[in-house]
Amino acid sequence: MSKRKTYTLRFILELLVVFSVIITFLIGVISSIRVNTSSLAANYLENNFHYAKKLSSNTTEVLSSMQNTLNALAVRSARQTVTHTDLQDWFAANKQFFHSIFIADTTGTILQMAPSIKGIESGTHLTSPAAKEALFLKKPVISKPYIGVTGRLIVLISAPIVNPQGEYKGFVAGSIFLEEPNVLSRMLSQHFYGDGSYMYVVDRDGRLIFHPDKARLGESVAMNPAIQKALAGESGYAEIVNSRGTSFFAGYTYEHITGWGIVSQTPTSRLDVSNQQLLQNLLATALPFLLINIIIVWLFAKHISTSLSNLALFSGDSVKSASPDGIPTTTSKIYEVQKLYQSTRLAMRQVNKRMLKLQTEVRIDELTRLFNRRMFNSTLSDRIKNKTPFSLIMLDIDHFKKINDTYGHVMGDEVLKLVAQTMLEQTREEDLCFRYGGEEFAVLIHDESQQLAYHIAERIRLSVAALEIPTHTKITLSLGIANFPLHGCNPIQLVACADLALYHSKEQGRNQTTLHPSDKSEGMQG
Repeated sequence: MSKRKTYTLRFILELLVVFSVIITFLIGVISSIRVNTSSLAANYLENNFHYAKKLSSNTTEVLSSMQNTLNALAVRSARQTVTHTDLQDWFAANKQFFHSIFIADTTGTILQMAPSIKGIESGTHLTSPAAKEALFLKKPVISKPYIGVTGRLIVLISAPIVNPQGEYKGFVAGSIFLEEPNVLSRMLSQHFYGDGSYMYVVDRDGRLIFHPDKARLGESVAMNPAIQKALAGESGYAEIVNSRGTSFFAGYTYEHITGWGIVSQTPTSRLDVSNQQLLQNLLATALPFLLINIIIVWLFAKHISTSLSNLALFSGDSVKSASPDGIPTTTSKIYEVQKLYQSTRLAMRQVNKRMLKLQTEVRIDELTRLFNRRMFNSTLSDRIKNKTPFSLIMLDIDHFKKINDTYGHVMGDEVLKLVAQTMLEQTREEDLCFRYGGEEFAVLIHDESQQLAYHIAERIRLSVAALEIPTHTKITLSLGIANFPLHGCNPIQLVACADLALYHSKEQGRNQTTLHPSDKSEGMQG
């Protein structure tokens, strides 16, 4: 009969230690990469969205300024003759905006122009779509981009000339060559970074009118989902795949004066670069400690296994001496495994208790024993994601700084605990109470009825006002209420609405509850 192969406890412990440490390290690395990926993706999306909005606002301001300049020139032209020298002075003062400025009569013939452009000069009859549009509409116009007679991509901004008698006398206009340096291109080109981020602009038909790759100007990208949403008047962000199959984190918006769509985007491949750097940093930081940990635990495992082996051999020898027909050859091995199993179970129970305690500490505010800010953010996001209607009460202790300054922070802590206890007593089991920060608290009412939320808020306010505290001072609260989905579709909007209502309570004298100002029902002073 062949001898059964066995393994020493020392070898098993060493194997388990190495395996556990490596698995723990890998789990940490994977978790870090996932968190990093999620965080960076959210940051790229939000940053690109806000940048697109900023560029849209700046573009609107620049175009409005350019339109106002031409309106002023049109008014002057209607009252007196503008000479060529006058027009040159106007152009010199505004050449950062326009590549040329001209005055045309009612037939579209150029009367004055500064500076002269090859193929276009005084006496030239304009036939471009932009000129025809200005003559037809007889009002301020920002044209669609078009190819001029010089072969350049142009936007024409015009203003009608109407004399004091109300007669239409033509128009003044300024041209912008989109492919050449101008105030718009300088402003829009500031978003080019070494990480591959860039922005671009399309006209109302979805054709590129600004892009870092000038060879693509005029190309139609109307099928791009971000462009479709922007041209529909929407603003937002999304992960998209462009017309060339490249994935981007894109923020998009709509410029309302021209109808242009503006998109700012970052390639999703930036996540791979960031995760590679993160992995390198983790390895460089953690590997020395990982090796030291393995060596230390290996030494402890050797010590423990040696002791257990000696004890098992001693017990086995004792039994054998009492009974020669003896102990099976596997007895000592089974004994060690049983002892190790019992110890492991005991250790795991302690670990589980500690994990439960840590989980509680992560969610609970240590002073008030209410849920903390982190739990508030998580709960609010989950409720909104699941589209569960609810009301949010934000409340603040009036003049709390005065309590701290007068009676000290110990008394201030007691006041916070009393308010927290009162909140728990005056809310229902399904409602959730949070310490939002400092002397500010929040309550999530598991019901879409604002009247119920107002009733609970008033119950909390009146109960707190009736509290007796050692300082014999009266505690009052100011409260504000907002409702999901009525007042906001994301956590930031909802908290801002509740804070606004809370601010109204403060502004109206404190010690009262206020529904969000969009509601007709206002809070009453306590």
